[in-house]
Amino acid sequence: MQHVQAEMHENLMIAMDGFQKLSQKEMEVAELQIKEIIALKYQMETIADQKGYSQACKASIPICRGDCCKWHFPRNLTHVDFLIAIFHMPEEQQAALAKLIYNNKKNQCPVLLKTGCFLSFEQRPVLCTNAYPCFNDRSYWIEKEKKNILFKKAIDTLDAIVQFKKSNDVYF
Repeated sequence: MQHVQAEMHENLMIAMDGFQKLSQKEMEVAELQIKEIIALKYQMETIADQKGYSQACKASIPICRGDCCKWHFPRNLTHVDFLIAIFHMPEEQQAALAKLIYNNKKNQCPVLLKTGCFLSFEQRPVLCTNAYPCFNDRSYWIEKEKKNILFKKAIDTLDAIVQFKKSNDVYF
């Protein structure tokens, strides 16, 4: 758990650093990409909801205990996911998120609270809102793969706009 916390905290710090360095023009371009990602996220959530996956997932939580939220998703969150999450978040809330990730010892996912995710639905990473690994309906996964191409394009564009600084001083 500490490894996941440390990695998430580092990715959040990288995102916050990159966000602060955006020029006005870069901010505008980044915001367009984030809007595209959020729109795609809503499209996938709508498909999942129409197929009954959202309700089935919620109903399964007493059995699975939210293993996806606790184990799978946190390990795969990147600095770009955190940039999307904090883009419209006030600085005080960003600081609270950083503190929570660093100090939350109660859950395997450091942003998971007793009441649910610290992040609003709009801020939650794509990975946390459109993946339903328990369900095997092929049509959902085919649509998801099509959307993943669009997600990747928007995320890669966003990643190229923001100068993220890794802890080892490598820029990409």
